[in-house]
Amino acid sequence: MRHNYHFQLLAPPQTRPDGTFGRSKINEQLYGHYLSSMQRLRGRVYLKDGAIRHCELDEEDRFRMRGDEQSWHFLLVEDDQNVIGCARYLVHPNTVLYERLRIADAAQAKDLYWGPKVRRAVEADLRRARAWNQSYVEIGGWALAEEWRGTKAALEILVASYALAHLWGGCIASCMATVRHCSSSMLRRIGGNSLEVSGETLPAYEDPHYGCPMELLRFDSRSPAQRFVPLIDQLKARLASATVLRARREQFSRNFAMELGAEHVSFLRRGATLQLVVRP
Repeated sequence: MRHNYHFQLLAPPQTRPDGTFGRSKINEQLYGHYLSSMQRLRGRVYLKDGAIRHCELDEEDRFRMRGDEQSWHFLLVEDDQNVIGCARYLVHPNTVLYERLRIADAAQAKDLYWGPKVRRAVEADLRRARAWNQSYVEIGGWALAEEWRGTKAALEILVASYALAHLWGGCIASCMATVRHCSSSMLRRIGGNSLEVSGETLPAYEDPHYGCPMELLRFDSRSPAQRFVPLIDQLKARLASATVLRARREQFSRNFAMELGAEHVSFLRRGATLQLVVRP
């Protein structure tokens, strides 16, 4: 590769600096640039793979996933400031209701036979997260520019999940992983496992939206594959000193309102604080 890349973290606007990372910086222009570059990368990769249709892209060829601005994003950025790799982390409190999770919308979770089993498996993990005082994280939005596949970048973007989880104090995570390009098998190699309920392993399923077989996988930040522990430790050290970018709360609130629809949202200004009110 002719170019080098560096790591960049994007944080939800509601994140409060706590010393976990090197520095928290509000820069709406740069945050917006990286977010858009990431969404365009997703659009190119997913469209070429046949995972989405062109009509799912916006006018700037971005594939925007609901909840992007509420999520953490781990980015690989080239010297020209273009994003060449990304992964998304939607961090929930361990008290989150199953119905509020993205995994509850998976095709397998909607199946009459498998749906109740998915729910039981996920709710068991939520109970574990509460018992261990950890967060519950939904991972997804992986994309890597084609010319970087098969390089160290491809491994780092997967293993970074464990490094971030350790910096956050540990977590249990889940994801909807495609079988395409051996993605789900690679996630298994770093420590992912199938969801299970009462000793029964949930099988892969055909996803009608993405047009390919998918698997629901879970991760426990305490038990990565041992062969990757040295790399996880290296990434932890680099991420601990990384600058975290975020947008202002007010801008986030207005963007979030646009996602939900104006009929469901209103704003109240009290003193210097902008409050977001969501109506059912």
